Amino acid sequence: MAEIFHLPKIGDAMAEAEIVEWYVAVGDEVELDQVICSVETDKSVVELSSPYRGTMLAVAGEPGDIITVGRPLFAVGTAGEAVPGGVMAQGSTAVAAARVAGAAGSAVVGSTATAAGPTTGAIKVAGVVVSPLVRRLAADNGVDVTNVAGSGVGGRVTRADVLRAIEAQRVHGDFRGTLGTNTRCIAEAVRAMPKVRKAAREAGIDLAEVAGTGPRDSVTLTDLERASHRPRERRERLSAVRRSIAAHLSVSARTIPQFTAMVDVDAGALLATRAALRERLAAPVPVDAVLMALMIPVLRDHPIVNARLDSGELDAPNLTSAEVVYFDRYDIGVATDTPDGLMVPVVHDADQLSVTELAGEIIRLVQAARDRTIRPDELSGATCTINNVGAVGIEAGTPMLPLGTSTIVAFGAVRQAVQLRNGNPVEVPTMTISATFDHRLIDGGTSGRFLSQLKQHLEVPVLGFL
Repeated sequence: MAEIFHLPKIGDAMAEAEIVEWYVAVGDEVELDQVICSVETDKSVVELSSPYRGTMLAVAGEPGDIITVGRPLFAVGTAGEAVPGGVMAQGSTAVAAARVAGAAGSAVVGSTATAAGPTTGAIKVAGVVVSPLVRRLAADNGVDVTNVAGSGVGGRVTRADVLRAIEAQRVHGDFRGTLGTNTRCIAEAVRAMPKVRKAAREAGIDLAEVAGTGPRDSVTLTDLERASHRPRERRERLSAVRRSIAAHLSVSARTIPQFTAMVDVDAGALLATRAALRERLAAPVPVDAVLMALMIPVLRDHPIVNARLDSGELDAPNLTSAEVVYFDRYDIGVATDTPDGLMVPVVHDADQLSVTELAGEIIRLVQAARDRTIRPDELSGATCTINNVGAVGIEAGTPMLPLGTSTIVAFGAVRQAVQLRNGNPVEVPTMTISATFDHRLIDGGTSGRFLSQLKQHLEVPVLGFL
């Protein structure tokens, strides 16, 4: 008994598919899992294989025909076996063709055609049987179907025949008409998945100029990437500053187990304090100066945060003889964005300076770093580092530890956040503090207590000056 293969539902939203090409003709012997045809859904082109072994008895459409999900697509059975009448009918798009070896006559499949005649919708052009879709494809690309040898049932000219003719014309430069009017049609004639066609359009690539390496010479995304590859890079020796940064951070990441903790702060009082200082001093006051002044008392209360672990060679730490080095000085590094990269000038003996003096020193050091006039000793010796990432619009992050320290504190951009105050929603200027610690020295409890006290000093600045 003939086995009928029904069009499966390939995708959840799939309702129908268009037949792209038949790889097997009626009457051919079919092996198990042999690819029979390809169909195009709304998302992709899929090749369908036969779950049956035998002779191809009938097919239910020509390339370009639409088949609904669940309807018969092809029939496989024994040579000469009849397919039940009407089982393969697909309305106006049905194909009734049989070229079964040994059959006395062509088996009628459906009610509209036989193997000797064209299916409904197909026409003859100078004696050549061709479907409207294939005829339009040929006409759009300047192919004379009367000069194309048909490989389909009964000598029908198929879409594959026309595609081969188009390719032959492309190779031999025998296009009819102008390239401008045919480019789109030629691209459509190339075998490619819809996603590949979309990618080609977005990249401005002509599919006809891409050599396909996929099944049956189809163009794949890899082929597109290869075709679009052109030199889009330039090489430049890493600058001395960037080499230093790269080496420094590579060692930091490789040798120090780091973790970052964060806390949100009501920045209203901090901003008001800075504004009052600027007004009183009639001079610029970087927020870094206020932050540094308020943080130094917190460092005094948490000595391990203003310390480092001495474990011998950086690349080969020896924890057996490791020692904790507590600094009795407060030399605070200020991470600075410069045209040449990140630099960290150091405010030495910051605890001995007033807010006014801190402001002046930070302005001087930052400018010197950007002008590349800063002295080497002004870039070394930090015991702790601050980074005002809010200056470049960053709200929070995970800063990396500078070597020789155990803590870096990043202050994010101030943003408006809604908080409940006495049960009422209130907009509060909020800053996130992101502090990264050396986990060999500092645990979650210590980091939490340090950040909690720093939060208090920023929200009530007078505490920092007691």
